[in-house]
Amino acid sequence: MKEDILEQLVEDWYVTSEGWFVKHNIKYRPDVNHNDYDSKKDSVHSDIDILAFSAKEKKSNNVHVISCKSWQAGLDLKNLFEIINQEATYNDKSKGGFQKREGWKGFRELVSDKWISAFINKIEKETGQRNFIYRIAVTKIKEDRNDYLSKILDNKKIKERFKKHNSEIKVEIIELKKIIEETLKRVEKKETTALEMTEVGRFVQLLKAANIDIK
Repeated sequence: MKEDILEQLVEDWYVTSEGWFVKHNIKYRPDVNHNDYDSKKDSVHSDIDILAFSAKEKKSNNVHVISCKSWQAGLDLKNLFEIINQEATYNDKSKGGFQKREGWKGFRELVSDKWISAFINKIEKETGQRNFIYRIAVTKIKEDRNDYLSKILDNKKIKERFKKHNSEIKVEIIELKKIIEETLKRVEKKETTALEMTEVGRFVQLLKAANIDIK
């Protein structure tokens, strides 16, 4: 079964860049010895969508962890800001009836201490490092970007949560437009008509060959 199309696009974007190696859908979950571990809530794995490692970049920039959010409406920065500035709390099941899924669960690796700990430990097992760049890949960013973008990228609460686990994190957000534009530029610069190595690259190559303007 194919992974999410945005995940595939991100993976192709990395593997066609010199020196980058990619692994995707890496399972992890909280340690049973964590003080807040609850077998009823934490027995199901979460996963790292994309883990990219560069053999050429400097150590502070050579591990990228990418969370892919292929929401058609795009990323609501105000909503994300509110999520990451709150602590992880579960719905009160005693109230009964339908309860909307807790918003922080979509970014549990930035909010919940037990998930942060498991997240960092998994990255260290895979790469040998606890410091990394955390990228959120999205279809697009919705309005209000100027009001909330800087507050998210340089968020003190996130940094403090990770510092507690001897880890440094740098948050970035990537829009699909950037990935497609860079793929197109790379294909256009090629001196030969040799087939691209990835499905996405080949698709862009076909569009170019058919004189279809995707700019």
